[in-house]
Amino acid sequence: MGDYKVGYGKPPQHSQFKKGACANPFGRPRRRRAEIGVVVQSFLNAKTEYREKGRLRKTSRLELAIKRHIASALSGDIGSAAMLLKMRAHAIEFGDTGPLIVRIVNALPPLRYDVGE
Repeated sequence: MGDYKVGYGKPPQHSQFKKGACANPFGRPRRRRAEIGVVVQSFLNAKTEYREKGRLRKTSRLELAIKRHIASALSGDIGSAAMLLKMRAHAIEFGDTGPLIVRIVNALPPLRYDVGE
């Protein structure tokens, strides 16, 4: 024991790991599988840059996709208009009404849900 030098990377022998002992008996935990909903939500909520009227702006990808659908619907794309109406109906069904995206002339009034009876 007299010839063992203590220093950087060489701890004293009395404080070293004993034979058969492990510093991390359970090892690294397994990686959890990412759920598809979490992956999609994090992708859509990520900020991205775009140009509007010559200015560089940042917004979420979801908001940008909705803006593009609105622009396409206003220019006459029926598929985009249908998608916006489906998104609005889904939002009303699950309680996230948000702002009224598209107002249809001569349509039925929106459904009202009474919560708290």
